[in-house]
Amino acid sequence: MADKIIAQDYVEEVEKPIDFKYYFYLLAKNFYVILTFFIITVTLATIYVSRMPDQYHSMAQLIIERPKTTYAPDKKETGPMIEGWSEDYYNTQKEIMTSPTVLRQVVEELKLNEYFGNENEEDLIAKVANRMNVERIRNSRIFNINVRAPDAQLAANLANSISRAYIRKNFEDYLYFSKEILAWLPQEQGKSDGDLISVEDPFGGVKQVSRKELIESLPSIQTDETVRELREKKSFLEAELTSLLRQYREKHPLIVKARANMAFLEDSIEAEKARVIEGLKSRAEGHMQVSHARILEEATVPKEPSGPDRQRIVLIAALIEIFVGFLVIFLLDYFDDTLHSLEDMERKGIALPFLGPIPLMKGKKIKPDFTSLVTYHDRKSDIAESFRYLRVAINFSASPESLKNLVITSCLPSEGKSFISHNIAVSLALDGNKTLLVDADLRRPVVHERFRIENEIGLSNYLTSNLEFESVLKECFVENLTVIPSGPVSPNPAEILGSEKMKTFLEEARKRFDRVIIDCPPLTGLGDGYVVGNLVGHVILVIRAANTPSDLISRTHKQLDKMGIKIIGAILNQIDIEKERYKGYSKYYYHTYNRYYNEQGK
Repeated sequence: MADKIIAQDYVEEVEKPIDFKYYFYLLAKNFYVILTFFIITVTLATIYVSRMPDQYHSMAQLIIERPKTTYAPDKKETGPMIEGWSEDYYNTQKEIMTSPTVLRQVVEELKLNEYFGNENEEDLIAKVANRMNVERIRNSRIFNINVRAPDAQLAANLANSISRAYIRKNFEDYLYFSKEILAWLPQEQGKSDGDLISVEDPFGGVKQVSRKELIESLPSIQTDETVRELREKKSFLEAELTSLLRQYREKHPLIVKARANMAFLEDSIEAEKARVIEGLKSRAEGHMQVSHARILEEATVPKEPSGPDRQRIVLIAALIEIFVGFLVIFLLDYFDDTLHSLEDMERKGIALPFLGPIPLMKGKKIKPDFTSLVTYHDRKSDIAESFRYLRVAINFSASPESLKNLVITSCLPSEGKSFISHNIAVSLALDGNKTLLVDADLRRPVVHERFRIENEIGLSNYLTSNLEFESVLKECFVENLTVIPSGPVSPNPAEILGSEKMKTFLEEARKRFDRVIIDCPPLTGLGDGYVVGNLVGHVILVIRAANTPSDLISRTHKQLDKMGIKIIGAILNQIDIEKERYKGYSKYYYHTYNRYYNEQGK
């Protein structure tokens, strides 16, 4: 026994395999939807890319030589010394090339504010940055400056201007260590600090730099210990001299001595500076360059646009549409709680006997009574054949004696339970069964309209008065079929349907007819159907495809079980055969009979 339980638990835990056939059906079912949106997407993408401006690509190449090791008197000068040739250095140079400092020079040089319509400088810098890309050729010192622009000449100008701006920036960073400056300083000591030196840059331009600015900016001067100590003594002496001047006159011996010491310190500072500069000159001779970067290849004006890749954009848009389309279809199916076929009932765990499907009628502009009684007016149609199949399924669902009275209802209104009731009754009658159709929907009766009979006297009259059974029977145009209309609408239908008179009515109908079809109101929110179902003991549940939520069906099933009412079976109404044509049952059943009757009609 324990082994059986374990085996049963194991079977329940096994996950169901993925039903690839179902997902193929799902895609096939929505093929034209996907195709429609695919065509729309491709068309819109094509229109969009056709309006995109051409983009031109131009590239300039820079080579960045390894800086030679710098010098430092007493090993204090660090300057631009590069410890090794690392990736950090390469990345730093790339960042410099794309920095606002460099790009600002490009904006000014090319007068981009005029080209782009007087935009502010920050926006122009951002535009240039977005159009450029710097990459280094692997295992080399060569950098490619790539630029894309809607104008071929602008692309080339931007690439070349960025190259020049970077070299100019590089030159300025190393300017104070050039051989020209170091050669000039000792020869110009007799000149004033305001004198300027003209230094030629790599582009043939001239840089004007003052002597004092050059000397004071040298790191060796700023970090020299002797110069620092002398400046501290000078500062102390200046403070002392200021104090003495408050007490004594200019020619006082202490004042004279302090000024002499001040002059001595200034001369000492200048001498120390000269010594440091001379050391720099002697060590740097032949070992220093103004800039270690130069243009290897200037950008040229491209002859043809390089982009956009319009075919690729359209292809990507199409692929995205297909992916999104598939995703939407799968999500809609996942969240769709309704039933579309027998397979859906099994897949969603609806544990109801399935009597059969009824296909959706469409494309026929016919009268309502013709549609409602299709088994009578169009006997060779696939829908009529569906009802013949239902008749057989009902006959084999239980013993004929126990199924003399059949209650047909639904979970919700407008699911087609009256349509099913009428046509099952007609089908049974045409098969030779003495059939009674009872309209027990005392709230919204329709039987009298479909069978074109009067509704002045009917079921409600019989249940609330002393009328004889025969007085409410109505013959109609269908052979072997008798109809009892609802009669006047009752204010308390549930009470009269559950009365003792109703029990008597059902027993009398059972004795007089082979089959009694009872059209009852929907179960949700109303007690009428439960009352009649409880009297008969069983019901047939009509479910409208793509309409009734499966959880509502399950709740209705549980409620009927609690009340001891058996569900003989479920009928899935209004299945769209064209949409469900890939499902096994519809493909096997409907099209088989449709082909059969078409052949018979020839």
